[in-house]
Amino acid sequence: MNLVLTSAIGSSAQGSRAATADAYIDRGRSWLTKGELEKADADFNLAIMSDPSSAHAYYNRGLVRCLRKEHEAAISDFDQAIRLDPRLAEGWLNRGAARFSRADLEGAIDDFAKAIEINPKLVRAWSNRAIARRDKGELDAAIADFDQAIKLDSRDAALYAHRGIAFYLKKDMNRAEADFTSAVKYNPLLAEAWLNRGLARHASDDLNGAAADYEQAIMLKPQLAIAWLNRAIARLEQGKREEAENDLNEALKLDPKLRKIVERLLQK
Repeated sequence: MNLVLTSAIGSSAQGSRAATADAYIDRGRSWLTKGELEKADADFNLAIMSDPSSAHAYYNRGLVRCLRKEHEAAISDFDQAIRLDPRLAEGWLNRGAARFSRADLEGAIDDFAKAIEINPKLVRAWSNRAIARRDKGELDAAIADFDQAIKLDSRDAALYAHRGIAFYLKKDMNRAEADFTSAVKYNPLLAEAWLNRGLARHASDDLNGAAADYEQAIMLKPQLAIAWLNRAIARLEQGKREEAENDLNEALKLDPKLRKIVERLLQK
């Protein structure tokens, strides 16, 4: 799953050069909000030219580069932002996200830890570190971080969905199912949470519950091939072969890479 970037931030004008840079930053943030990355980048470049000491100008240009998946360039901008303002928690947070995107889990975890040190109430720093720790296999540490993030924002469906995956990987299906249930409670449109609750129920031999969850995931996101595949497996185990074959054909149509799995299941 993807990490979450924090939003663009403004600057505080001090002097004419800073005031000019601030104006470019404000306009660039407006373009960024509208998804106009080229125009946003141009304004942040002008802000840097106007005031090379503006940490926020580098920070915001780093955001643009992250969104373009130019992660090396983004890291360079966040480096500069942090050098100019070491207390800029969002700079550490988003450099961590860029490092995570380059599979530098250790570097990402270190950056998220620094963001937490500066601002312990920064939910995304806790949740992003949790995701990095989970991907590193440090499941207990990840769950502890998710716990803290949920304390800070108890209605964020994604936090429960992510923690549920950690419990699933620990083979704690009861807690995994409970978290996925919370996720769909707070965001009933989160197809992946329905899918994952189905997987947890499937692992607990609740075939009817699993099939119902896979169906909900399919209704919300019909292109989710893995949901079709897992519903097919549940239906095969329920003895519903014809329906299972229909699901397998749909899964294969959506994702041809599943061919070997589908062929193996059809041979049963």
